[in-house]
Amino acid sequence: MSEPIRVALVMDHPAQQFTRGFQLLSAEPDINLQVYYWSVAASFLDPGFGRPVSWDVDLLGGYTWAAPAPAASVPLRLRWIVRRLRGARPEVVICYGWGTRIARASIAYCLMTRTRLLLYGDSTWQHSNRGQRRIARSVAVRILTQASTGAISTGTFNREFYIRQGMDPRRIWSGVCPADTELFGRDCVDNQGATYVESSSLHIGFAGKLIPRKGVDELLIASSMLPRMANWSVTVVGDGPLMAELQELASQLGLDDRVTFRGFVNTAEMPQILTSFDVLVVPSRKDMRVLVTIEAMAVGAAVVVSDATAVWGPGDLIEDGVTGLVYPSGDPAALAAQLRRLLDDRSMLATIRSNGLARTERFGPASFARTTASAIRECLHSSTKG
Repeated sequence: MSEPIRVALVMDHPAQQFTRGFQLLSAEPDINLQVYYWSVAASFLDPGFGRPVSWDVDLLGGYTWAAPAPAASVPLRLRWIVRRLRGARPEVVICYGWGTRIARASIAYCLMTRTRLLLYGDSTWQHSNRGQRRIARSVAVRILTQASTGAISTGTFNREFYIRQGMDPRRIWSGVCPADTELFGRDCVDNQGATYVESSSLHIGFAGKLIPRKGVDELLIASSMLPRMANWSVTVVGDGPLMAELQELASQLGLDDRVTFRGFVNTAEMPQILTSFDVLVVPSRKDMRVLVTIEAMAVGAAVVVSDATAVWGPGDLIEDGVTGLVYPSGDPAALAAQLRRLLDDRSMLATIRSNGLARTERFGPASFARTTASAIRECLHSSTKG
């Protein structure tokens, strides 16, 4: 029997949506997985939430990982990751993004040692040409995509991003940016065949950071356009620098009796919170693979997303009118129209909830482990063959 494939997976910090996927990937008999982190700080200041955050679930159990000493300086951390890679001699390195220090050090190591490099991220063609220094950044990314062995795509728009950067589609392996659907599925109420009546309340929710690009103001304005005679409510879950401003906007729109600001909720509480929503709205003005979208669908909520997110498209998580609804970002009237459809047509609401729940089976940790393992094997085989 041949030796397992030595794989190094490099990330800036632990993320709860990947923990179960790493555990399952580690269990693959022909893969020897080692995860390297830049930092595993138990608590950190999240500027988006505007508060210190300490995750209340285990992010490091069930797989092999390593990180530099907490007090290590940047030069020591860079030296640490290079030494680790040299000692492990991975056959394949999977790099999460390319903007962090640990990513750039790992990319440099792969290019200098000709180690197979697989890119993994959520960049999309929608947003890749925005912002300052976009030309220089685009040139750098194009060079990187040409020099790497390939990429694991995380969705329809992400795959198109790599193609637009000049990567051969044959070097792009379909993957998954997962949520822990197993965890959230435990709190799911089976909505198959559920019956809704016109008088029942529609519980609309948002969950995320209260920052400008998340578009919560757009949701509030859209809510003010919903019929006041109907039975509906909005719950905003999250915290951030815009909390007071959004509360004031809700009051100005006359929504004090309709909108509740729940505040920050940690991971362990989220399944129960999302289960209470009939509809989750993701009104982001710019976003990639929005984790809460999959989590909400996994507990049986219908999802309405803006077209500035990257979770929709042919074959992706959200297919408009089938597994969710999509509206043009920046158009609160269009968002209100989509919400009215679900408010008025409970049969449609039930169908979208059911279809969305079924779709999440393709975006869980098992799919992540399976598709990532397949990409590793094919990458190794195609490189050896070539």
